[in-house]
Amino acid sequence: MIKPKKQTKAKYPPPDVIYVDVDGTLLVNGKPNPNVVRLIREKHEDGFQIIVWSSRGSVNAIRAVGLAGLNDIVSHKLSKPGYIVDDKGWSWTRYTEQIKDI
Repeated sequence: MIKPKKQTKAKYPPPDVIYVDVDGTLLVNGKPNPNVVRLIREKHEDGFQIIVWSSRGSVNAIRAVGLAGLNDIVSHKLSKPGYIVDDKGWSWTRYTEQIKDI
């Protein structure tokens, strides 16, 4: 007996938006991470929208963007969400990709 092929949902193409974390990512020990700053600038030149967010709030994101000298390209400086309202819960993250090579 031949088993039918399992149907999988098509993956949504990730939008050209990159959310960048502050502590331990954009800033390491309070100083800009040059590899991340370079990556952000390259991706912005490639047409990506750059958003910086922080669990410590939007004030921390604003401060970090200034320290990293990225005010000219960062479109939003936000707090990470404390709560979400989404029919998918956190499963929407399966449609995202993590950039690890920095």
